[in-house]
Amino acid sequence: MKKMLLVLGLIIVIGTCLWMFFFNPEKLNPETSAGKTIYYAMITGLGVQDENGRYKYELTSYNEGGNEKKLGFSAGKQLREGAYVQLYHTLIRGVTYWKEVTFAELPKAVQEQYQQ
Repeated sequence: MKKMLLVLGLIIVIGTCLWMFFFNPEKLNPETSAGKTIYYAMITGLGVQDENGRYKYELTSYNEGGNEKKLGFSAGKQLREGAYVQLYHTLIRGVTYWKEVTFAELPKAVQEQYQQ
C-alpha cells in the first residue's frame, strides 16, 4: 500500500512538472513568439475567400536561416500583394499570428531569397 501511494505521488509530481513546462501560458498567447518558429513570406496573389469571409493564403515562407517551408494561414482582410508578412508558426496549431513588416525588417538570409 505504501509503495502504491509513493508511486501515485511520484506520478502526480512528474505530471505537474510536465504540465507547467508544456502549458506555459506565454506559449499559448498567439501574439507572442514564445515557443513558435518565425517565418517570413511575401504576399503573391489574392487570397481565396472562404464561407466565413476570411481570406486563405498558401505561401512559400522562409525562417531566419533562409530555410523554405510552405505555410497556410487566413486573414480577416485581403492582404496587399507584394507585402511582406511575419508569421508565427507552431507545430500543432500552424500559423497563429501574422503581421506586415517592411523589407528592411526581414533577416538578411530572407532578404537574399527575395532579391534573387
